[in-house]
Amino acid sequence: MTADLGPHEPESRARRLPRLWWLFVAIGLVVGGIGGFVIPPPYPDGQWWGAFLTSAGFGGSLAVVGAGIAATIAFYNSRSDRQQKQDADALSQWWSRFTWACEKAVSTKRGESEMGLSVLKALIDAPWARDEDNEMAIGVANVINDAMNPTPNKRWWQR
Repeated sequence: MTADLGPHEPESRARRLPRLWWLFVAIGLVVGGIGGFVIPPPYPDGQWWGAFLTSAGFGGSLAVVGAGIAATIAFYNSRSDRQQKQDADALSQWWSRFTWACEKAVSTKRGESEMGLSVLKALIDAPWARDEDNEMAIGVANVINDAMNPTPNKRWWQR
């Protein structure tokens, strides 16, 4: 059920990922700029760093950063899972069509055999079919086609 989207194909993951990272960089710069004005400059004594690193504000900031990273990972994993499910569903549909076409191709009713073979030929090189599926469909179509068109009976001296 996958259609060719043509010029309106969605952007690849490799092109979208840098935009997301630029968003994180921009948010980091804004937070850093605001923090630079709010937080007093650090002095070399350990007291300021100890107070800052154990403060609720620093812990909350790290929680937000961690939640953002977890949300990004969850988003990409769920998108990958959806794509795998769509591929599996498409392959299952291909297999159902393939079995139907094979049953029709070996039918003795007039016209059904040709219809089954034409569907088999259409299933070859479907975008969601794997190479071994295409090879199998070609092999089955050739066997059925050869069985439908037997060589004419030759006389014994022509064999």
